[in-house]
Amino acid sequence: MTTTVKDPTTSLLRISVPRHIEAPPQDVFDAWAEPELFRRWFEPHEAILRKAAKDELWYWQADHQGRLWSHYCRYLRVERPRLLEFTWVSEATRGLESRVTIELTASRGGTDLVLTHGGLPDDELGRSHEQGWTEIVATLAEEIKGLRR
Repeated sequence: MTTTVKDPTTSLLRISVPRHIEAPPQDVFDAWAEPELFRRWFEPHEAILRKAAKDELWYWQADHQGRLWSHYCRYLRVERPRLLEFTWVSEATRGLESRVTIELTASRGGTDLVLTHGGLPDDELGRSHEQGWTEIVATLAEEIKGLRR
């Protein structure tokens, strides 16, 4: 779901990607927060990953559209097993420090995940994050079974 938020100087965008995942919230949280688990399903080209902790910095590169895209992040809130929030800066955010929030709620024997990414530029690159996050969350939902072993 895409929402445009108006700023006096720049038009900003907020996207939301919901997904039910067949795993308990603590397993889904750990898949995002533990570097070795994150690396197994996220498959960054190159990364400097840290265990999720407030103000911890991390970096990763995505191989997308035939080239590498660098992403710079900093954890803002880490509340196991229900919430992760981090900054997100990349070429696709036009250098703006955007914010990703991952909320996890136990539901129907699994986890309802809602990923919200706000502060994105309202342009083609900013809007492309919705498809990217939808694909990433779908990959996690499929791969988490193997991560739980």
